Amino acid sequence: MSTCPECGNNEIFQNNGEEICRACGLVVDDTIFESSTSTERFAERPYLAKAGTKTPDGKIYKALWLQSTRERNLNHGLSKVDVIASKFKLPEVVVAESKLILKKSIYANINIGRDSTSLIYASVYIACNIHGIPKTPLELTAYSEISIMQLMKGYRLIKKGLQIETKLIDPLDLLPRFASKLDLRPETMQIASELLIKMKESGKFTGSKPDTILAGAIYIASQQGTDQRTQRQITKATGITEVAIRKTIKKIYLDNI
Repeated sequence: MSTCPECGNNEIFQNNGEEICRACGLVVDDTIFESSTSTERFAERPYLAKAGTKTPDGKIYKALWLQSTRERNLNHGLSKVDVIASKFKLPEVVVAESKLILKKSIYANINIGRDSTSLIYASVYIACNIHGIPKTPLELTAYSEISIMQLMKGYRLIKKGLQIETKLIDPLDLLPRFASKLDLRPETMQIASELLIKMKESGKFTGSKPDTILAGAIYIASQQGTDQRTQRQITKATGITEVAIRKTIKKIYLDNI
């Protein structure tokens, strides 16, 4: 009787010419695969591995039907992270951090009963924040299947569940990107930059969302310079509502900044 080289169990059963370990799911013998090359073998069945061999990425996989729901969710999530990372050209360190956060979230059961897609995007958002990559919820969710509200809900769940401390994004880091979207002149950007520095030094905007602060500063700068931009135009570029922009503008003027 065959013995599984992975777990030592001798409960091996036959399935379509394959000998599979009932305990861990390892394919112990596979006569069908022997007729094809290694590359063809894993291209056809990437989730199976023959005992004593390795897949192209060096891993041994369980038969798909033996994977737990947690394992399937994790594999799907990790693949999705790669797609998002490729779309935004994120550095490897951020990709690795995103996957680690997602894995911890799934093993902490944060995803149970919740939208897994929002947790995937939230993991990427948190990783960007940790490594100082200025990405806003608007940018990450643009042309995606989730909303900013869903992303931020996932963000709060992960932060609370894993007790992650994130850095505050400096609005100045976001200024060039949104200025480009609004086609602002250098002099308008300079006014907005000086205003943001004064707001930061005052300490009265601590705890406010950086993109909200930036939206208010850009509006005031555009009115003082030659670039006249409406609140609606700024809302479209930054994702901040007109109501939030007006509140920020009011606070800036009340504090005489």
